[in-house]
Amino acid sequence: MTLLFLYGPPASGKTTIGQKIAEQTGYRFFFNHLTVPAAKAIFPGASALHDDPRYHALLHHLRYDALEAAAAAGFDTIFTLAYSGAVDNNMVAELVELFESRGGRVCFAELHAPKDVLMWRVIDPSRAALKLGKMTSREHLRHALATRDMTASVPYPNVLKIDTSTCTPSEAAQQIIKTFDLV
Repeated sequence: MTLLFLYGPPASGKTTIGQKIAEQTGYRFFFNHLTVPAAKAIFPGASALHDDPRYHALLHHLRYDALEAAAAAGFDTIFTLAYSGAVDNNMVAELVELFESRGGRVCFAELHAPKDVLMWRVIDPSRAALKLGKMTSREHLRHALATRDMTASVPYPNVLKIDTSTCTPSEAAQQIIKTFDLV
């Protein structure tokens, strides 16, 4: 059982690449924005950019519980996150422990792109079409990049780093599948 952890700043390609990997491997695709509508139903004014600890705690519990169900069922799973450095390390460690304690493995792929590419991608209409609370504003992306450590790498070995501005999503997916032997 594998947890493929795709992380990087908003608009780095996590969802697009994750979907392609899921289509090719049969892995479950649990991207972090699936939990946003549920959390917003309880805390309607909250967002990733506003530090309401209750909202963030609920998001964490929803994500953890969903991934715990996947791990308990033995499902290979893809998870995405706009990792923000040390502030997210406890959550990442919990997810690693969740899968490894059940005999699974966790593979990390860091997706990144130059800031100007992220600024162009963040306003792509496909992001808003998902209606899942994805960031769709250049102003919000500037704020997130300025206030969070969104270029940090997770503190684990063997992280595959991909500049998604230099390849297509299909090429990135193939590189991840091959590197981690996901088939």
